[in-house]
Amino acid sequence: MNWFKQNPIASVLLALTILGVGATSYLAFDASSRRNEAQANLDAQLQKLKQFQNQKPFPTDQSLKEVKASLDEYKAEIGKYRAALAAMEEPLVSINPQEFQDELRKAADDLRKKAIEKVVLLPDNFFYGLDQYQSTPPSQQEVPELNREFRVIQRLTDSLVDLKIDSIGSLVRKETEKKTSPMPAGQPPKPSGATEPSKPPAISSKTFIITFTAPQEKFLTAFNLIQDTNDFLFIRSLLIDNTSPNPPLKTQAGDPSALISGASLPRATAPSAETIQAILGRESVTTTLEVEILNFPDSESATPAKSSTTPSPK
Repeated sequence: MNWFKQNPIASVLLALTILGVGATSYLAFDASSRRNEAQANLDAQLQKLKQFQNQKPFPTDQSLKEVKASLDEYKAEIGKYRAALAAMEEPLVSINPQEFQDELRKAADDLRKKAIEKVVLLPDNFFYGLDQYQSTPPSQQEVPELNREFRVIQRLTDSLVDLKIDSIGSLVRKETEKKTSPMPAGQPPKPSGATEPSKPPAISSKTFIITFTAPQEKFLTAFNLIQDTNDFLFIRSLLIDNTSPNPPLKTQAGDPSALISGASLPRATAPSAETIQAILGRESVTTTLEVEILNFPDSESATPAKSSTTPSPK
C-alpha cells in the first residue's frame, strides 16, 4: 500500500496497463468469436455448393414431362374455348360475288312475300341494309365477310316478320372504318416489295341498326329472341318510344266520376261488370336497336368452308 502512495505515477501507469490488457483480451475474444461464426457460415455455404455441384443439372426428365403435360392440357382447354366461340358465330363460306348477289335478291323477294302474308309493313325496296349491292356485286375479297353478316341479319329480320310485328321501319348497316397504325418516329420506311403477313385480330365486329314497331308483348318476345339466338350478338343501345304518348283517359262514359259536380249521387250499390271499366294500354312501341355482331377470326380455320349451293351461271 505504501508503495502505491510513494509511487503514484507508477500506480496510474500500472492501472492503465491492466485496463489495456483487459480491453485487448475482450476485443481479441470478440474477434475470435466473429471469425469462428464467419468460418462456420462459410463452411455451410461451401457444403451447399458442393451438394449442388454433385446434383444433376435442372430440368430433369420428370420435370420436362410435367411441363409438357401442363402445356398439352392448356392447349386442349384453349382448343375447347375456340371451338365454343366458333359455334357461336356464322362460319365463313367460300362464295363468289355473283352467287352472293343472287341469293341476296332471292332472300329479299321471299321476305317481301312473307311480309304480305303476315301483314307486316316493310320499307320500300327493302334489301337487308345492302342496297348498294342490288346492281353491283361486291368484290371477291369482301364477299365472305359480307355474306356472313348478311346471314345473321337475315335470320333476325325473318324472325321478326314471323312474329307478325306491325312493321320494320329501317335497317342500316354501319360501315367499319379501317384504322392504320402510325409509323413510329425515327423508323425508316419499309421497301415497297417487303410485306409482313397480317395477323387476324382477336375480335372483329359488324354493327347494324334496326327499327321496328310491335305490340308490347311481341316486343318482349323479339327482345328475348335476340338474346336467345345462336349468333354472338351484343346490343349496344336500345331506344323505345311509345306510339301513343298520351295515357288513356280515366273518365269514361258511364263512370260515376263523370257526374256533374253538385248533382245528387245515387245510392251506393255493389259494383258490377257493367259499371267497372278497366283502363288498359294497348299501345305499340317503336324500338331502335343497335346490334353488334362479334366474330373471332383467331378461332377460325385458315380456309373458309365451301358453299353448299351451286353457283349460278353469270
